[in-house]
Amino acid sequence: MTTFITENYHYLLDTVGDPRVKDWSGVTSPTLAVNIIVLYLLSIYVFLPAHMKNREPYNLKIFLYFYNIFQIVYCLALIYGIVSSGVSLFCQPIDYSTNKQAMRTLTCLYYTYILKGIELTETVVFVLRKKYNQVSSLHVYHHVSTFALSWIMVKFVGGGMVAFPVAVNSGVHALMYLYYFLASLGEEWQKKLENWKRRLTIFQMIQFCVLIVHSLQSLHPECHVPKQLLAIYLPDVIVVFYMFWEFYQKNYSEQKRD
Repeated sequence: MTTFITENYHYLLDTVGDPRVKDWSGVTSPTLAVNIIVLYLLSIYVFLPAHMKNREPYNLKIFLYFYNIFQIVYCLALIYGIVSSGVSLFCQPIDYSTNKQAMRTLTCLYYTYILKGIELTETVVFVLRKKYNQVSSLHVYHHVSTFALSWIMVKFVGGGMVAFPVAVNSGVHALMYLYYFLASLGEEWQKKLENWKRRLTIFQMIQFCVLIVHSLQSLHPECHVPKQLLAIYLPDVIVVFYMFWEFYQKNYSEQKRD
């Protein structure tokens, strides 16, 4: 039994996996990604809460100021890279070649994977600031699942239809971090942006609807993309959409009724 599992594990990584990323750091095997996720969960639920128990919240305003700028620039760079590589709104088979456009797309997806790992630090910041209410099931699930999916994306399906969701998500994130950046400038900006937090949640849900419709194209018999990807990706998007919808109903619909 052990031999069977080991053989299939290596077959999956070495044969099914994209040979172009065979030697890329952090993608050779899932070991690093899994260890990061385990350390992340232990840190936000065990180690850091214990560390902060008798401490005052850290003031991380300067860090967040530059972090938001970093995110905006990074997301815009990803959008440029993906769009310039020839992303399509429609069915787009994965190009596993090493031509310039295919490698540019793959590189952008790899940097997306790195970014999703960096974004795990946001939860760490919440805990260090004692913003425990922000360490919600939605937040943690979304970050972990997105990081895991980004590894799968680079390892097995680095290109084609996968690039479009990344471009859309990067656009929404650029807007989101722009909001966070402007809100960090003081109360005057916070008043101007009072209604934008609600609108950003709506943008997120619209994004998920667009991604669901886009991904369903892969079910067409003439759309030659791995169907296994849809089986993993689509349920995750639906779950995240539902969690965002619940968040919206709880935080904004109830306020409206009041």
